[in-house]
Amino acid sequence: MRLRSPSFLLLAALSLLAAPACGPDAETPPPVASVRPNPPAQNDPAFTVTGVPRYVLAGDGLTEPTKGFEVRVTAPKDVVFVDAWIDGAAEPVPLVFDADTNQSFGEIPTLDLPIGTHGLMLSVHGSKEAFFRAEFIKGHALYMIISTDWDFSDVDDRVLDHHTELHAAHPELKITHLIGPYTFTDPAVPQARRDYLVSWAQSMVYDYRDEIGLHIHPYCNFVEAAGVACKTSPSVADPAGDPTGYTVRLGAYTRDEWKTLFGKANEIWEQVGFGKPTSFRAGAWTLETHVAQALVDTGFLVDSSANNWKLMDEWIGYDIYEFNKTQWAPIGDTSQPYFPTEDSIVAGGKGPALGLLEVPDNGCMVDYWAVEEIQNIFDANWSGDALTTPTQVSTGFHPATTQFYSPYEFERLDAFFTYVDQFLASKGEGPVVYINMTDATRVW
Repeated sequence: MRLRSPSFLLLAALSLLAAPACGPDAETPPPVASVRPNPPAQNDPAFTVTGVPRYVLAGDGLTEPTKGFEVRVTAPKDVVFVDAWIDGAAEPVPLVFDADTNQSFGEIPTLDLPIGTHGLMLSVHGSKEAFFRAEFIKGHALYMIISTDWDFSDVDDRVLDHHTELHAAHPELKITHLIGPYTFTDPAVPQARRDYLVSWAQSMVYDYRDEIGLHIHPYCNFVEAAGVACKTSPSVADPAGDPTGYTVRLGAYTRDEWKTLFGKANEIWEQVGFGKPTSFRAGAWTLETHVAQALVDTGFLVDSSANNWKLMDEWIGYDIYEFNKTQWAPIGDTSQPYFPTEDSIVAGGKGPALGLLEVPDNGCMVDYWAVEEIQNIFDANWSGDALTTPTQVSTGFHPATTQFYSPYEFERLDAFFTYVDQFLASKGEGPVVYINMTDATRVW
C-alpha cells in the first residue's frame, strides 16, 4: 500500500479534476516543478513503453492530421508518476497513473508540431535522467492508387476472385475499377453475364469502398453503338490497322466525337446503376489534349494516362512504345499529379488549365514490372523521411481472360502490397494511405 500525506492527497485530488482518468484509482503527478532530464544512454529495460508511432500525418484536404498518440508505460512498482518530453520543450506532458493496470498513460499532442523528425523522452517525475527516448516523424501521406484497366468485354471469374483475395489479404486496399463500356455493347457478352459483372462491381464498392471509373479502347462495337463511325487506324500494335478498333489511338477521334463517346459511356453507367464515372484512363495510355478536353466537357474529374513508359520495354519497336515515349516523355518513377493545360498534356504548360487532374501512372501496370522494380519505385517516392508534400504511387493490373492474365501477376501484386502494408499510416508505421482515384482531387 502506498501511504500519502493529507496535504499531498488534497493536491492530487485537485489535479485529478484537471486531467482525464482511466478509473477510480487513476492519479496525476503532484504539482511539483519538473526539470528537463538528460537523455538516457540507452532505454531502461525495466520500463515497457508502447504506442510510440514511427510516423504521424500532417493532414491535407482528404486526410485528417494526426492530433496525437497515446503512449503507455509499465514501470517498476515504486514508480507512479511519469513525464513525457517532446523535442526541446521546457515543460512536460504529465502522464496519468492507473493503479488498476499499474500503467501510466497519456496523449502526446502532435497537431502543432512542424513537419520533420521529433524526439520523445520519458522520465520518472523529478528524475534528472530519462529512462526512454524515441523518435517519430511527422509528414504528409503517401497515397497508393491502385486501378484496373478493363481491356476486354469479359473477365474470367478466377480473375474476379483475385480481387476479393487481394482485399482479404490487404484490408486497407482500395481499387479503382476502370471498366470498359464495351462489356455492354459487345454482342458476344450475354445479358446475364453483363448483369453478373454489374452486380460484382457494385459489391466491390459496397464491401470494400472501391470506385468504378471508365477505361476505353475504341472497339467498333462501342463506337458504333454511340453513333460514331469506327476508325481502324492508327493502331498502336498493327501498322496495317485494327478492324476491331481495340488498338486504335484515342486521338484518332475528334473532341466532338469523344464528347459523344463519353456521353454514351455516361449513359450506360447510369442505366446499369454505376452512377456518373469521374475517373478515366485511356486505352494504351493514348490520351491527347483534345481527348482530355472532351473528358472535362463530359464531367470527368481525374485521368491517369500519363505513363511511366520506360517500364514498357517489351513493346520497343511498336507504336505503343514510341507514342508513350513521345507523349509522356517527362513521366517517370516519381511523377506527381498536375493539371494539363490547353497547350500541354504534360506539366509545365503556359495555357489555361483544363480542369482535369492528371495522376501519373508512375508504377505503370503489373504486366510491366517485377516486384523489386515496383518496390524501388515506392522507395524512390518515400525514402523513410518526412514527406513535405502529399505524394502518390499508382499502379494496377488488367483483368482479363486466362489467355491474357497470369496467376504470377496476382502473386506479384500480393507481394508488393505486403511490402507497402508495412508502412500503413493507420498503424503509425509510415505514410501509406490507400485511396480511390477520384479521392486524389481532394488532395491536389
